Amino acid sequence: MYEMDLIERANSVNELLARYGVKFGIYKNGTFKEQLFPFDAIPRVIQADEFDLLDRGLRQRVKALNLFL
Repeated sequence: MYEMDLIERANSVNELLARYGVKFGIYKNGTFKEQLFPFDAIPRVIQADEFDLLDRGLRQRVKALNLFL
């Protein structure tokens, strides 16, 4: 029962992402391709040291974007 509920909720979220155009673009083989932002209903568990590395990198990018804007 819970598995079907999780699948239904994930499908609902993906439908909303598609409806509101939550997309990103990539270049593949020299061609620009737009695709929906991926959503995974089951969160990933990562080690604290890996999270710290990601945290530092994301903070750096947010700061750079804010300075750019």
